[in-house]
Amino acid sequence: MMWWYRLLPAILNMSLAGGIAVVFVILARIPLRKSPKIFSYALWAVVLFRLVCPVSFSSVFSVMGLLRVPAPENGRILFIPVDIVHTEYPQADLPLHGINEAIDTSLPQGAEQLAADPLEAPVTIATMIWFAGMAMMLAYSVASLLKLRRALTGAVRFRDNIFLADHIPTPFVLGVLRPRIYIPSSLPEKEHDCVILHEQIHIRRLDHIVKIVAFAVLTMHWFNPLVWAAFILCMKDMEMSCDERVLREMGEDVRVRYSESLLSLSAGRRIFGGSPLAFGEGSIKERIRNMLDFKKTAAWIVAVSIVFVAALSLALAANGAGEKNDDAVPVRLSVPELLPGQQLGTDMTQLDYASDDIVIFHDYYGMFVYDLEQQKIVRSLDLGPIGCNFTQGDNHCIVSVSRDGSTVRLHPMSSESMYVWSVRKNTLAKTAYEPMEESFSDFVDTTGVKDHNEAGKCSRAAVKFDNGDYGYLYTTGWTLDTLYYIRGDRIYKLFDFEELYD
Repeated sequence: MMWWYRLLPAILNMSLAGGIAVVFVILARIPLRKSPKIFSYALWAVVLFRLVCPVSFSSVFSVMGLLRVPAPENGRILFIPVDIVHTEYPQADLPLHGINEAIDTSLPQGAEQLAADPLEAPVTIATMIWFAGMAMMLAYSVASLLKLRRALTGAVRFRDNIFLADHIPTPFVLGVLRPRIYIPSSLPEKEHDCVILHEQIHIRRLDHIVKIVAFAVLTMHWFNPLVWAAFILCMKDMEMSCDERVLREMGEDVRVRYSESLLSLSAGRRIFGGSPLAFGEGSIKERIRNMLDFKKTAAWIVAVSIVFVAALSLALAANGAGEKNDDAVPVRLSVPELLPGQQLGTDMTQLDYASDDIVIFHDYYGMFVYDLEQQKIVRSLDLGPIGCNFTQGDNHCIVSVSRDGSTVRLHPMSSESMYVWSVRKNTLAKTAYEPMEESFSDFVDTTGVKDHNEAGKCSRAAVKFDNGDYGYLYTTGWTLDTLYYIRGDRIYKLFDFEELYD
């Protein structure tokens, strides 16, 4: 049943990547307004790719690389761990500031997560809801198709694959391998040529297949409003690009007659919207406006549009190269063994990072992440096995933490290598040393915060917050069980051995 728990997270990862692509395609349609609509229509292909393909290639020329998205792993962008149910420290890594912390604090961590598998039931329920949503969409589609077929009773062949039907309000194509064109029998014969050519172009371009695939993808991602927006806009671009092709083949002189045909067909029309195997002509008002504004596009606009669409498609399809170093070697992460009454280092434990949510600190006995809301340690790293437990001398370890507290770099001074600890994913890797460009540095000297006698019991550095509070480490007895974090008038006991790692 392992696949069952992996299925929905995999779909969510594709849906998030596809949603990012949708936003950029919607924005790209603005500068493409004066270009032939075929270019806007073509851009939706990359959205389709992102929504159905979990892996892609990496490139420095990538839109994903401009955003705060996870570095790709084996070609996949994992906003959510695929095996989140059985991950010891499940973490979300979404490109939305503040959302990750809210999700992470609600997820079970550590031994609790592995012992009881508390996420199995929620993931199972969510997966069943996802399947139910797909089933409802497919059922509605089938019901709409059966209703449409009943309306075609008595349809007669006009010529070739073109049929006239009495009870349909608008022309459409029905079928897959042998598609048929159905037009209302009430449509005046003088208007047949434009309308029939429009449907023939749909078949020629395989638009009837495209819509089936697009509807199937919409069914898979029914919970994502951005995918609904993409489906609607893609269908609009499909229709308007087809209209423009009609005008190119028949000449711009038919614009008025063609527009009048669409206007008459739109009067009192119903929507056979649920069936992906048949599609009529939506967005009549926009289509008429687009046709009346239609004129031959300058060659340079077409050339620029081709380059723009091709470049953006590649940039949206590619994963960002990220900050992940190809030479990085994964290192087994171990948890330090601690004892009540264990002595602190002679230089006092060092404060490395502090925010409104977490505190990161280290000493010879290890590095720790303390969650202020849960009031317990949620991450720990044994520094001894990687040689980063020296606080003095030529081998002492320099610690740098990213400004958001998500990454820690540990650099033994005598080494040309460093260790990178991903706090969110709880992974450790060894790679060549390079300084951190934007490290957390909101520190002040504790001697400026506390008097001389008290400062000797504090970490050398304190963090000053925007509200005027100071955060620092403090000990009353130089042992682990007497080590505290103080923020303003709040006091947090860092090591509670009755609940440690609970």
